[in-house]
Amino acid sequence: MTSVQEPPAPHTAGPAAEGGGRRPGRLRAVAELPRAVKLGLATLFVMNAATYVAFPLLAVKLTTVDHASAVQIGTTLTVFLLAARLTPVVAGPLADRYDPRIVMAVGALSRGVGFLGLGLGHGTGQLIASAFLAGVGAIYEAPVSAMLAALPEPLRSRAFAMENALLNAGVIGGPALAAALLAVGPRAPFVASGVLFVLLLLVVRGITMPAGAGRHEAPQSVPRHFKNVLGHRWFVGFWLLMLPWWFLFTQLGVAVPLRSDALADTSWISVLYLANGVVGITSILFVKRLHDRYGARMMPALGYLLVAVGFGAVTLSQSPWWLLACVAVYSVGETVILFSSQLILASFAGGSTRASFFGVYAGSWALGGSVGNYVGSRLAADPLSHAPWLLFGAVGLVAAAVAALTFSRREI
Repeated sequence: MTSVQEPPAPHTAGPAAEGGGRRPGRLRAVAELPRAVKLGLATLFVMNAATYVAFPLLAVKLTTVDHASAVQIGTTLTVFLLAARLTPVVAGPLADRYDPRIVMAVGALSRGVGFLGLGLGHGTGQLIASAFLAGVGAIYEAPVSAMLAALPEPLRSRAFAMENALLNAGVIGGPALAAALLAVGPRAPFVASGVLFVLLLLVVRGITMPAGAGRHEAPQSVPRHFKNVLGHRWFVGFWLLMLPWWFLFTQLGVAVPLRSDALADTSWISVLYLANGVVGITSILFVKRLHDRYGARMMPALGYLLVAVGFGAVTLSQSPWWLLACVAVYSVGETVILFSSQLILASFAGGSTRASFFGVYAGSWALGGSVGNYVGSRLAADPLSHAPWLLFGAVGLVAAAVAALTFSRREI
């Protein structure tokens, strides 16, 4: 059985790095990344920015433009989520077995067509079909994560830190563009998102997969990849441990926008996502230092605790500025969890099964997020109620306790 291995301390962790040598060392680490990794990270930024041009407005658009019911909204969001988190379960092993660029290209095209449909369609069938296509676009991510996982330390942890920062930069850029596009009309952000994804296809063609990603090994069948991943006991335990996180993470696209719309107006949703991205970028260096000093094992518990505080504190005020402050606290916890979970997954993955681990892990998001979509859309039907936020806070606290007890075990 493969255990979770803590990565060795980065070379810049010594005294020389505490002063002016830290930044040059970080820049050298970036320069040493393979071209394919740099290009892959850049495309993740574009993909996240294009997603957040439209996705934060989806629940509000379905409510105010399409006049959808709570069940229709929950169904559309759940179809998107299930497609986004179940198709990578299969696409990950396919990327390990065949050319990862094919998986990336299909993902970009599918998400582009899906967001165009979500913006221009209005019937229930059209919206559900478009949500499915947009969700399938998530198969793009596993091949890129596999490239990062194949890097040696200290490049690996720095590459994942860069990935986190770029994804948060996309969270900033996407809503900023959406705020401008809303002046054109409520469908414009979805059309712009679709066009960006189609243009992303041109970049994917230029990516050459690095040789050190397990390509030297004899190809394995897709069922064999599944067997290797599901036979990893600690991976399965981690998969289950992250279910509450995806339940909570989903509320950023459901309960948070609905409460924001009730307290202020639709434009305030973009402000909240902007804050989420800014806090993510500014906190990643602090989170990276925590990892360098203490390792990744106990960070999920800390992240859960911060998320519980951020969501639970929403009940203390009905000011939109207070909601902004709570989202900021949540965003630090989000950064802690996402960064540490990527490194923990990378420690499980090895050889030619890297994309398979990241792909199968997406199933945890599918299950936890599906529950979050329905619970969030139903409870937040009264966006000023305290009940949803007390529930979200309680889920975070329980998950923090379970994570702390699990990762304190010596055999990990």
